[in-house]
Amino acid sequence: GRRGIDASAPGDRPGDRSRIREPRAFRDVVAMPGSVVTVQLGQCGNQVGAELFDTLSAEIDAHPPRDRAAIRRAFFREPHRDEHDADVSGASTSYMAPVARAVLIDMEPKVVQASLRRAKKTGRWRYDGDRTLAFQSGSGNNWARGYHTYGDAVRHDVLDLVAKEAEACDHMGGFVLMQSMAGGTGAGLGAYVADALRDEYPTSTLMNHCVWPYESGEVIVQAYNTLLTLSSLLDSSDGIAIVQNEELHQTCVKLLGVERPTFGDMNAVAASQLAGVLLPAARRDPAGGVPGGGGSGRRLANLHDLSMDLCCHAKTRLLSLRQTPTMPRESVEFTTFQWPSLLKRARQMLLTGTTLEEGLDWGLEPGANANATTRAGGRVATKSIASMLFLRGKDADVADATPMADPRLYPTWSPSPLTVGWSPVRFHGYEMCATSLTNCQTACPPVGRMLARAYQMRDAGAYLHQYAEHGVGVDGFEEAFGRCEDVLAAYRTL
Repeated sequence: GRRGIDASAPGDRPGDRSRIREPRAFRDVVAMPGSVVTVQLGQCGNQVGAELFDTLSAEIDAHPPRDRAAIRRAFFREPHRDEHDADVSGASTSYMAPVARAVLIDMEPKVVQASLRRAKKTGRWRYDGDRTLAFQSGSGNNWARGYHTYGDAVRHDVLDLVAKEAEACDHMGGFVLMQSMAGGTGAGLGAYVADALRDEYPTSTLMNHCVWPYESGEVIVQAYNTLLTLSSLLDSSDGIAIVQNEELHQTCVKLLGVERPTFGDMNAVAASQLAGVLLPAARRDPAGGVPGGGGSGRRLANLHDLSMDLCCHAKTRLLSLRQTPTMPRESVEFTTFQWPSLLKRARQMLLTGTTLEEGLDWGLEPGANANATTRAGGRVATKSIASMLFLRGKDADVADATPMADPRLYPTWSPSPLTVGWSPVRFHGYEMCATSLTNCQTACPPVGRMLARAYQMRDAGAYLHQYAEHGVGVDGFEEAFGRCEDVLAAYRTL
């Protein structure tokens, strides 16, 4: 049954039933276990990172006042009067606002400066101008140039900035790297920074949030850059969350009613999904109700749990983010939310292998054979290695999440594939919201299509000389492509 409600919280009037109170179990474990340092790389990484901190700041303010300071410390630090902010113009509210635990890196200063200005204008949080690194020339959409040429040149400066930010944490919880996979700075330099952080902090958890390019093509050499990035991150990252521009675009059009989405619209969707995973949650049994075994009732240890529960092998570290509901804000007050329908939708999104709520294949069911094609239009059900499900809002502690624990969704060798976290606090204004981070086959089709394009370009000798100039020859491409082929083979065995 339902857990008892603490009716004697400090400040509550006896017998006052008009206020929503948090179950004691959540309050006891709400404190964040460690701070997260974010490293924003390139134009895409800096823009998505700014959206993430905007979202985190707003969602933290939605928590009860007694919990906000503890939660805020995970993502922001208190400002000091002697700090230098390159973009402060005397506005005391902005100057004394919480400072994002972030390092901003780009080869072009205008992107970094735009991020500093944007954060300051919110008045709720800001970046530290001394935690930025920018140069006057870009990487020319060349992964090899970003990795080999600029990487070696900026290694010391980057590690120095990251060390200063890490040292400002009372308890370091890990790193999140925000980057694109198509260009030179976010992809090439981003991969180098991930390698450098792994060398410098071998026991820290490192998660990469990577934006996958449009299938139609944003950069002519994006197939090369994307696969070189993926191959490199397999060595350094504990988990690679792949967010596809195509699906972010469709989410804005079909679910949010944005006819012509901007990158800002799409970045906001990506930031909401990631915030739904990073904000505090307490572990609970999938069936809900009284906590069971497996660490139920304790705070999820943020990035540490993400890596330990989801990514058990170097070749299978591709993660997918999903969130439901997603709707225009003006529609929220006219919508009735129910956990059974939300979780049914979340399960079908996972089965279908999409991050979109729209146009789900409801005839698709998991089969005994992961490679068997179901009767529903020749579609193949997606299989997962493990999932983390975060339930936020009313009755999140008792919602039955066992449909997401269906053993047919996972390989037989995965004994406890579903981890469930819950919080009584509304997310994004929704009475109920479910966010999942899953290690599954969803990213495999786009990786396969990208490989096909890359092989075509390589066979034609297209642009190879530009990469050879910066240290990536034909052998380097062969190695990267081969490693990506190994990843696809590993996921096919599920």
